[in-house]
Amino acid sequence: MSRPLTFQQIEAFRAVVLAGTTVAAADMLHTTQPTISRLIGQAQSATGLRLFVNDRGRLQLTREGRHLFETVQLNFQGFERIEQAVAALKESGAGVFRIACTPSLGLSILPPAIEAFVKSYPHVHFNVQTLGSRQIDEGLRHGQYDIAIAQRRFEGAAFRVEAIHHTGAVCVSAPGHRFSRMREVKATDLRGEVLISLPSNDEIEIELQRIFASRKLSPSRAIETIYSSTICTLAARGLGVGIINPYMASVFNDKVCIRKFTPTIPVATYVAYGRYSPASEIAEHFFSALTGVLGAHEAV
Repeated sequence: MSRPLTFQQIEAFRAVVLAGTTVAAADMLHTTQPTISRLIGQAQSATGLRLFVNDRGRLQLTREGRHLFETVQLNFQGFERIEQAVAALKESGAGVFRIACTPSLGLSILPPAIEAFVKSYPHVHFNVQTLGSRQIDEGLRHGQYDIAIAQRRFEGAAFRVEAIHHTGAVCVSAPGHRFSRMREVKATDLRGEVLISLPSNDEIEIELQRIFASRKLSPSRAIETIYSSTICTLAARGLGVGIINPYMASVFNDKVCIRKFTPTIPVATYVAYGRYSPASEIAEHFFSALTGVLGAHEAV
């Protein structure tokens, strides 16, 4: 019957795999070669497995040893993340503040929010993840983020959600486009235009399709993309026009013409926390910085 491996045996096993010899492994762990050999012998005895074969002085993993090493590496990666977190805590004095947000918000409202926040809290270490809504949802459920920012309401008992800003979608086009001479762009103005569109499951696109159907419109669709930033880049080159959130449009305000779009397509920004992970004091202060940025943000 096999016995549980001790941490020292596992550590010695991993060091030998990485270093190739017991002498090099001893140097890696600041111990002696006989100690490493003894621990490897104990590991093989405890597991009842032959973990290494000797190939001209170098220890090579057996098939069983390779499978064990893969499991060991996964666990050591966890230890390394713990060590990194401890180092960040020592360096910042205030801890690691973990933010998840969608790409469009990560490019638009997040940078000025962080800029405002660090004026009062310069030593906070940030970990920022720009992800899709589904990935944010999953990570928030598992306590991976202190705060999440998105344009989709997170549903379910696992979240505490607050809508912090409401605005409307805008139309972007090239600066010399005919829309630049209008105060606002109506849905009927899109007749005859090439529309650079978001995917069919995007909330803005869903509402836009409803508007088109009610008015019997069918603009030409030459390009579809998942990113509002790509729509702005293509529109700036005169390849079409797009209907997007105003936050991302504002990032490109020196490259595209931005006009209010009617009828209004609602755009909301939500902040979410894990219900069973109480918001930290840092999260509450960051929330204030974020709402300040959004309060100053005016839809076109």
